[in-house]
Order: sequence, then structure tokens, then C-alpha cells
Amino acid sequence: MINHVVQPGENLWSIAARYGVSVQQIMRVNGITDPNRIYVGTVIQIPVGSSYSPSGPTQPSPTPPPTPGPGRNLERRVNSLEREVNQLGRRVERLEDRVRRIEGR
Repeated sequence: MINHVVQPGENLWSIAARYGVSVQQIMRVNGITDPNRIYVGTVIQIPVGSSYSPSGPTQPSPTPPPTPGPGRNLERRVNSLEREVNQLGRRVERLEDRVRRIEGR
């Protein structure tokens, strides 16, 4: 077994391809029931055989795009939308100030 720390941008498919194992093997060894719920910084165990090379496969198989699921992706989206709402609120306030100044003249 090898311990792997999940890095930004990684998902189980890319990790599995890197080590030449299946997503199902990683899920089984780590008790993961939802492959979309792994987080940056999580340490997962990778079951590797005797043919494992530390550099990983030279040509990893294509990985499916990460499916947005609950967790970090949702949290990032909510944070982004909150920032956008705050920016729009400040813009509305500035426009209201301009309208008050123009109407006051």
C-alpha cells in the first residue's frame, strides 16, 4: 500500500490512472462510497502490485471530467456567488447614490 495525499485538481480517476489501479480498488480499500467526495489534503491508501513504478504510467488513460457533486465544488460555487452578489450590491449602492445626486440638483 502507498499513502497518497489528494492534491488540488485530482480526482479518484486521475489518481487511479497515476498508480495503474482501478477506481473501485481505491474506493474499496478506503471505504469510499461516493467517488466525488474526496477532498484536498485527504490521505488515501493506494493498493499497488509488485509491478508499480513510482513515476506512474507514462501514458495515463483518459480520465472522465470530475462530476460536480456535494462538497468542495459546491462550496467553491457558493463562495463565488456570494462574492458576485456582494459586488453587485456595491454597484447598486453606487448607482443609487448617483441617482440621488442627480435628482438633488
